[in-house]
Amino acid sequence: MITGSDTVLVACGPVPAAIERFLDRWSARWPHLRVASGAEDADVFSPWVPGAMRLDELSGQVLVARDEDMAAGWDDSGYVLDPRGEGPFSFAYEPAGWQSLKVMALEDPYVRTGFGYEPYEISLVGAGLRMITVVAPEERPFRHAVVDALTACLNEASAQGRTAR
Repeated sequence: MITGSDTVLVACGPVPAAIERFLDRWSARWPHLRVASGAEDADVFSPWVPGAMRLDELSGQVLVARDEDMAAGWDDSGYVLDPRGEGPFSFAYEPAGWQSLKVMALEDPYVRTGFGYEPYEISLVGAGLRMITVVAPEERPFRHAVVDALTACLNEASAQGRTAR
């Protein structure tokens, strides 16, 4: 299989709910959306029906294709863009395997304006952090649309988790 490019996100909150919300919304763009999930049937694609599939709460993998043709061609062509500029993608999620992580802040985390900024190392600390790996075709508008849409759903899930406490 031809591999895609990875984007790793770190989030707090119910990741499976965010992915399900993403799929509900993405099905408006891809009305014949096909999804495969789980270790045993990871390559068995089914039509996406909201609420019909429950993702594992702890960790999992979700493969997403626009339609039966894209799902069938995945093994041969992998994570490549089709003539429409779209391609299959996947999400893998799991608990973060660390309690803190040193990262380089490339942008000012305080969002100050009018000051010069030099990147510096910061520590990301938190309980319940989850890692989500998005694998999609190379850097193109389609890839960014997938990551941006998932990020919005993760933000909503995180906000709902905070208000539920």
